[in-house]
Amino acid sequence: MAAEAVHGALELIVDDKQLSAGIKFFPDEEGSECSAEDLKAFLREQGVRQGIDEKAVSEAAEKFSKGESRKALLLATGKAPRDPAPPQYEWEDLPIPEDLRYDSSLALENAPPEIYQTRIEKVKRQKKVLKKPLLPFLPAKEKTLEVLDKIERREKVYVDPQVISSGWCEKGTQIGSVRPGKPGSSGLTVFGQVIPAKADNSQFYCGEGITQEKGVFIARESGFFRRGENWIDLVPYTRHQWDVSLSKDHNTCYLDFNPGFKETAPPAASDIISAAQELGYPKEKLLASQDIQNMITAALKDGKALKKQGISVDEDGWFVIRVSDDKLKAFLSMHKRRGAGKPLVLKQVGAAIVQAGFKGLDKGAVQTAIMEFYRGPEAELRDYVLAEGKAPTADEDESFSLKVTCMAQADMSAISERMEQLSRNGSINLESWGGFPAEKVEKMAMVRGEQLVGGIVQGKKGDPGFDVYGARLNPPAGKKAPLHIYEGLRIEKNLIVAEYDGALEIGGIEGTTCLRLHPHKSAFVSVRISEDRMKAILSVSPVEGTGFPATEQGIREALGKAGVSRGINDDLCSKICEAAFRGEKIADVVVAEGNPPRDAGRVEVKFAIDFASGKGVTISKTGQANYRSQDRMTTVAAGDLIAEVMIPQGESEPGWDVTGKTLNARELKQIPLEAGENVDVREEEQGITRFYAAASGELIQDKSLISVRNTYIVAGDVGMKTGNIKFSGPVQIKGSVMPGFVVFSTGDVQVGGLVDASLVSAEGSIFVGHGVKGGGKAVLRSKKNVVAGFIEQAHVMAVGDIIVKNSCLRSSLHCNGRLMLKTDKGNLNGGIVKARQGAEVQNLGNPNGAKTQVSFGQDYLVADRIQVEEKEISRTREKVIKLDSILNRLEKAGEEKRLHQARHEKLKFIKLIEKRSLRLFTLREKYEEHYPSEVVVRGSLYPGVIFESHGRYYEVDKPQSGVVVFFDSRVGKIQQKMISTKE
Repeated sequence: MAAEAVHGALELIVDDKQLSAGIKFFPDEEGSECSAEDLKAFLREQGVRQGIDEKAVSEAAEKFSKGESRKALLLATGKAPRDPAPPQYEWEDLPIPEDLRYDSSLALENAPPEIYQTRIEKVKRQKKVLKKPLLPFLPAKEKTLEVLDKIERREKVYVDPQVISSGWCEKGTQIGSVRPGKPGSSGLTVFGQVIPAKADNSQFYCGEGITQEKGVFIARESGFFRRGENWIDLVPYTRHQWDVSLSKDHNTCYLDFNPGFKETAPPAASDIISAAQELGYPKEKLLASQDIQNMITAALKDGKALKKQGISVDEDGWFVIRVSDDKLKAFLSMHKRRGAGKPLVLKQVGAAIVQAGFKGLDKGAVQTAIMEFYRGPEAELRDYVLAEGKAPTADEDESFSLKVTCMAQADMSAISERMEQLSRNGSINLESWGGFPAEKVEKMAMVRGEQLVGGIVQGKKGDPGFDVYGARLNPPAGKKAPLHIYEGLRIEKNLIVAEYDGALEIGGIEGTTCLRLHPHKSAFVSVRISEDRMKAILSVSPVEGTGFPATEQGIREALGKAGVSRGINDDLCSKICEAAFRGEKIADVVVAEGNPPRDAGRVEVKFAIDFASGKGVTISKTGQANYRSQDRMTTVAAGDLIAEVMIPQGESEPGWDVTGKTLNARELKQIPLEAGENVDVREEEQGITRFYAAASGELIQDKSLISVRNTYIVAGDVGMKTGNIKFSGPVQIKGSVMPGFVVFSTGDVQVGGLVDASLVSAEGSIFVGHGVKGGGKAVLRSKKNVVAGFIEQAHVMAVGDIIVKNSCLRSSLHCNGRLMLKTDKGNLNGGIVKARQGAEVQNLGNPNGAKTQVSFGQDYLVADRIQVEEKEISRTREKVIKLDSILNRLEKAGEEKRLHQARHEKLKFIKLIEKRSLRLFTLREKYEEHYPSEVVVRGSLYPGVIFESHGRYYEVDKPQSGVVVFFDSRVGKIQQKMISTKE
């Protein structure tokens, strides 16, 4: 009877690797049947194809029918993949011999493992061949074929350099072997999908000196091998080999030497010599031990073997006649032959002695000595004296004497301290300090130019002698005086002379007297009293070298000696001392003034301004004449006090001069002063009337009449006759402004002719009737407008407009208004233009493509201020960096007070940077504002012109005409349109 069908729900359970599958059963009367066939059908529906166990399925169906549910029963199994078996390596036991351990460490350390493998690439190339024609009388045709070439490339393999083991082997030795691994096999999941076996990525590399043949690792040469995780290589090594042999006649000894490893200690020459002695060869006939050692060293260095290299000595007999360097002795040396050398010939020795021509030669004694040596047992006769001369006696040594009087120690110390002070601040630097340092100075003396400082005395002459040839030998000169002179001195006929006024320094270094003269001239104060004795005029000569500057006490003493006792300006005397200390020239300075008597009834006029001297030249502090800056004009500003007229209210008063003498008052007429044009008169105090300038301009005095001319007129050119013009008011120039001159005005400037390579600056407008021909050096600056006939190679800056009648050529034009070239000749060619409100020109650029840049639509005065702020921020940051270095130094030194001051200074600079950075941010925002503007080109626009606005650029690449260029703020681009196009 068939079992009753079981009903329930089924769930497939598969492991992560899909190598096993089972079913979980949940009884449910309303579920589907779960017989054995149903279970198999369920597995097939779930895709299980591999390894279904029929028995396990039947047992599972039976268990489910008994209510054994909720357990996953294994019903199918897959096939797991089998991993490949790696190759098996077996290595021979080849240890390093004990005597080669040190050499192995040197060889292996100096040769890091380098593994290379050869890769074959196929490279395509074109090959030309001749194709045979169909008919024999036709020419062959050339055809290009594509062929593949095999190219071997040697590539480095990067391996782990860690050495696992090392050893020693001879050439051809088997170091190890390898048995190949077994490949893996793939598996199957329960769903029938293939599971690939793992790839065998293991690879073993043979380095230099090792080859693998049929699974065996063989050494190609002798040396040290080493093995890493996946590599093996060999460092070649051979021992040194040598042998000593004799010639057939036993007169010559030979050395054979085959070099091995360079770092191995070479064979010792002493061992080679001992081996030769064991063969019966005498040691004295061998080369020196050092020579043999050098021979071996050279062979090692060159890597070349020595074959039958002779190490024995073959010497000829020889003789030599030698004369000493001073020619006072003649010597004979002889040597008998050795081995197969040539014999010593006595006849040749005698002939050479006779030919030498020595005087006083004892021929008998010489002959006896030669024969005794020749017949005796000695191999060598060294330095036998053949003849002797007589040495001369030397001249006596020179001596030196000083001819000066040395100063007191206190005066010398003062000069030394002064020199040390000047050397520290770099004011004085003597070249001879290296050879004659200041600390070696022992004495000093003041000398004048061309003064005799000292003398050199010659010693007594010596007696002459003669040499081995009988020639006279003059007495050698005695030693020179132990003296060394440095700068400021010269020697004339054994006399030492000073070349200028100064301080002579005297000292000794290792027995030598050293002399040096350095400039020393103290300041000299001179006082001159004017003829009326109302002024004392002071001059101070400059200090030279280590001279002492003028002091206030010295000035007082000079004034007293000159008789000046009253009206001395104490503050001025102090300032003169400070200026003289800085090295400034002090000449004709009034340091004392008398008090003139007050005459009853006399009107005193006191001018509050300094009138121009009228000179056509100014002299700088260095004494240089400047004919461009002349002192011909007295200028005043509106509201300036010109003069005070004081009407005496009391009795007359006596005065005094600088010597203290009383000056009686006199009754004089009143001196009237009359106000002219642009001069106001005010009686502001009792007895005092003041004259003021009602306008800015040039002050004119005509006798008692004073007036202010508010417009300065130059009838001709601004040049050497006028000098530079600096005027508080308008300036009219009928002619031109010549090269190198300057015109400054607080009003307008009108130039009837040309402005050449010069500077014209006005707080008003600048009008140039003819034009500007600047040559790259002219500068025009205006706080309003600039109007000119033409502009060539000039720098023009205007707060307002720049208006040009004709052309502008290669110029830099900046304005915050508009640039206008009005006529048909209004061509703008080359240069840089920055115009806030744009420009209007006839032609822009030229057919040759000259570079012309036009910027518009922004406030370029703000751009200038941005540059100023950026420079100031950069300078302040540099100061902060320097302060950081000072802070570190002060902190290490523990100077708390100065450290606090430096920190406060740094904080001040940081706040200043923050303030300027905020201002810079505001300026940059303001610079980004757009101003309505456009560039109108009435005629031709040529390639080479570049337009710029708000950092956008537009370069013209082809000729155009009748164009308007503008910045479209909506899209942020520079665009153009035709003049006839309506917006």
